[in-house]
Amino acid sequence: MTPEERRTVLITAVVLLLASTVRLAWESRPVTPLLPPDSSAYAELIPATDSLLALEERRRTPLAPGERVDPNRADEVELSRLPGVGPALARRIMDDREQRGPFRRLDELARVPGVGPATVHRLESLLDLDNPPPGGIRGDAAEPLDLNRADEVELERLPGIGPALAERILAERRRRGRFEAPEDLLEISGVGPITWERLRPLVTVDGAHGGPH
Repeated sequence: MTPEERRTVLITAVVLLLASTVRLAWESRPVTPLLPPDSSAYAELIPATDSLLALEERRRTPLAPGERVDPNRADEVELSRLPGVGPALARRIMDDREQRGPFRRLDELARVPGVGPATVHRLESLLDLDNPPPGGIRGDAAEPLDLNRADEVELERLPGIGPALAERILAERRRRGRFEAPEDLLEISGVGPITWERLRPLVTVDGAHGGPH
């Protein structure tokens, strides 16, 4: 064996030894589990996952013949069901009505960035500012709705609460166990200050009226 061949064999042996050492160290490293070892955590993930799947399924459901969307009450998911309106534009519509108040006419939707007169005209047959949810809107004279006992249908009757937002409220109630105060609604995505002002006199928690504290 020539000196050059011996040098090549030695270098190869060193490389193989280093590779084996690295592989052994890698395989013996501690592995952090992707999920917590406490199995009770899995039970909390199931309803949250089911809720997200239900919202996504609702978002992908086209409007039924004759079905209309009220841009003053629909949440992000319901607005996203409109053709050509994705989650980002739906969020801008909600942000605009929260900051500037409800839309008095359909053409006022054109004030939202990304919604021009052509878009309003295209969606006009699918929008209705006067289309109340099932059972009508609760008035100030109605008994406040207990957020810890209300079902999905009762929540949908509240102004500004559509099917998707009602489901988020129920999911948050399941996660918490119960709401401690009506103001807990403000922690739910889709309930902003203006929506809360409309809901304040209409909701309660175990008999505690949702007025100022």
